[in-house]
Amino acid sequence: MARSIIIIGAGAAGLQAGRRLSAAGFRVILLEAAAEPGGRIFSLTSKGFPATVEGGAEFIHGELPLSLGLMKEAGIVLQPVKSEMVRRPGAGDPAVAGSLAGSDADGEEEGVMGPDWGALMQEMAGLTEDLPIAEFLAAHFGGERYGQLRESVRRFAEGYDLADMDRASTIALYKEWSGEDGQEEWRPVGGYRGMIDFLAAECRREGAELYCSTPVSEVWWEKGRIAVTTDRGQVFVADTIIVSISLGVLAAGGLRFVPVLPELDRAVKQLGFGSVIKILLEFKRAFWLDEKPEGRTLFVLSDQAVPTWWTQTDEENCLLTGWLAGDRMRRFQQLDEAARLESCLQSVAAIFSQDLEGVRGELVASMILDWSEEPFVRGGYSFETVGAARARTVLGQAFGGTLYFCGEALYEGAAPGTVEAALQSGWDVAEKIIAQS
Repeated sequence: MARSIIIIGAGAAGLQAGRRLSAAGFRVILLEAAAEPGGRIFSLTSKGFPATVEGGAEFIHGELPLSLGLMKEAGIVLQPVKSEMVRRPGAGDPAVAGSLAGSDADGEEEGVMGPDWGALMQEMAGLTEDLPIAEFLAAHFGGERYGQLRESVRRFAEGYDLADMDRASTIALYKEWSGEDGQEEWRPVGGYRGMIDFLAAECRREGAELYCSTPVSEVWWEKGRIAVTTDRGQVFVADTIIVSISLGVLAAGGLRFVPVLPELDRAVKQLGFGSVIKILLEFKRAFWLDEKPEGRTLFVLSDQAVPTWWTQTDEENCLLTGWLAGDRMRRFQQLDEAARLESCLQSVAAIFSQDLEGVRGELVASMILDWSEEPFVRGGYSFETVGAARARTVLGQAFGGTLYFCGEALYEGAAPGTVEAALQSGWDVAEKIIAQS
């Protein structure tokens, strides 16, 4: 009789593991809490938007073999992303007020991150003992002289990595930031959803069962035997279980384990998991075209309440995407729904030097996705803490040879916080189970 496996969570990691294990002859049951698989891959094809928009993962950053391989296998076309990053300085800066201060490839550090960014990277490169990035900055770049640099680092770490400055690993941030220069990027045409649909179809083709709208509340486990109970009282049994839910749900205690796993709780607390708000605004016309280089995606960093925005590549596409993390996100979360949208429109109007009433009148569709409020996710993606390696070792073991964990937070490669990280983790746990069978 084939060995049976329950996988909790049908995001990229869970589906990847499910596909590999079902193809290897295991009897696989995938239990997904949400109404459809995907997790933090959330492609929308309605809500007033004329084309597919991405509420979650959007880009493929670099030559990522699993992501690119799956896209090719699924027949998904990839649109190359040639980007230009610019900064809208504060209105009090007379030298550049009222214009976008851009940069070319040779002047990126000077134009966007400030003149001391090179010195920062050099100092980070020489670090031999890890410490949180806030402590590193205080020790090496303190005082008024480096105030602008510290602020740039904070905004980048919080905004891009969703990192807590008091916990984030300096060495990990250096490895990530120094390895990103010049790498190619793509968007999947039609959205990431095509990859999820392909993986789910492959799981079913290999005989796996996929149940959506099936939140699991409790996992009872002992060596060689698993029973899970859903919110609706359903019980599923198997020999082995893989838990691929997000770190945010684990940290919030959204899943009970019987017997309890105190080492699990300690490890989860050692890992970093940040949150983000992603904003989608569709307009009647692309009023930013005078500032967007033709055929490129324009990324704008600013000092507005919603500071980060980007365009699509196509000139005829009228979608703006906003990104909000860190302190600004927490202030934004205090606003009601109407005030949140107004803050977005005010930021866009200021950044692109548009009349606010005109921007309001141009709006066609909007969506504001606060990932911390999504009950089956509770956040955005992981960041590396100083103690993360030890925590991953704990979560990477097979509890009783029966209970396994996977997900992007357990990934140890060069693409942290990505779909690739989730896919690799799902593949790795499946291979571990196959090898031990």
